[in-house]
Amino acid sequence: MGSFADININSHELLSWKNTYDEWFFTKQDRVREVHDDEGLQDFIGYKINAKTLKRRLQLAGYDLRFAEQDFNDVKSSWIKEMKETLELCKSNKNGIYVDDVDQILADLKIVESHSFQDWLQTLPKVFDKSSADLDTDCFNPKVNIDGEPLLSFMLSAFHSVYDEHQGFAGTSFPCKYAETYAVVLLEHCDDEAECVLDITDIVNDGWVTDFDDIAEVQAGETKFHQNFYASLNELAVLNESTENATLQRMVFASVITAMEAYLSDTMKSHVLNQSAVKRRFVESHQFFKEKLAKKDVFAFLDTLDKTLNTEIDKISFHNIDTVKDLYQKVLACDFPEDKLDQLRQSVFVRHDIVHRNGKKSDGFSVNVSQQDVIELIELVKSLIRDIDQQILDGLLID
Repeated sequence: MGSFADININSHELLSWKNTYDEWFFTKQDRVREVHDDEGLQDFIGYKINAKTLKRRLQLAGYDLRFAEQDFNDVKSSWIKEMKETLELCKSNKNGIYVDDVDQILADLKIVESHSFQDWLQTLPKVFDKSSADLDTDCFNPKVNIDGEPLLSFMLSAFHSVYDEHQGFAGTSFPCKYAETYAVVLLEHCDDEAECVLDITDIVNDGWVTDFDDIAEVQAGETKFHQNFYASLNELAVLNESTENATLQRMVFASVITAMEAYLSDTMKSHVLNQSAVKRRFVESHQFFKEKLAKKDVFAFLDTLDKTLNTEIDKISFHNIDTVKDLYQKVLACDFPEDKLDQLRQSVFVRHDIVHRNGKKSDGFSVNVSQQDVIELIELVKSLIRDIDQQILDGLLID
């Protein structure tokens, strides 16, 4: 079995794949994710643009009507040549396998020779208007005969005068070698706002390709790392409110900073390892990579780069606000809200005493943390990370 993805231009299929797909002329910004809890509503995961946009992209890549006409003429010429060669074989060999097809080949040849690119272009909409129910054909010889419409009849009929592998991309519907040609032709019969769709819903649902996780995050209004962070802080808030105990409050206070560190570390690592531009920014800005590299060692360096990046990111103290603030700006172009940093720095110092001095300050006195202190820290850290996460979301859909 398997699942399928396909591209349709104004509801006419252009391309299809089994268990995979190609973005073709669609881009990351064209992605759409419409997933509903209501089973009565149809889900869609894929890409959507209008005909005007696709036409422009094709033109910029060199695929326009002039290209389409040249492609058409090349295929048309090859058909004519093959049909004439077959007819010559029939003349020289009266017992050949094509003798019974001579009349049909002659009729097909006449139609192909006498109709131009513009003829085919103008007749194509009529092909779309005909359904299989409209056509009275023999299933063993599906030839269509519409009075006064020889080209339309040919375009709707089975074509045996040329080998299948020589019939091109669209067969009798439109002689061409390239999907781009047929796309250009289809677009000629579309309004600017007609929908052009790459539908990958089935292959996502059946596990052949991954869902658009970043779009899901944008739709949710937060990243998955933020969801995890927020859940952790809510659990800590419940724990803090459960009882008033100096040891418990210190433990929860330190854990709030740890949750913040986890978000900052996981977010940085995910983007560095999965986005080539971000990976480059990290390598160019991190001190570890400043040393010179011999040319002969380049490939060894690249082979182990992701492992090295993992190690180096793990070494970073993500509770060091000034270090992380600078790193986020240089690597992720993400700014920390300045109005929250002074208070956060003080909280990090308190966390240091709790974790590394067993709850004692440098003067030997115990760190005093109240339930209200924990509540205020949770709100501060939630606000700071929420601000950062929105900047992260803003960059997710950029190519």
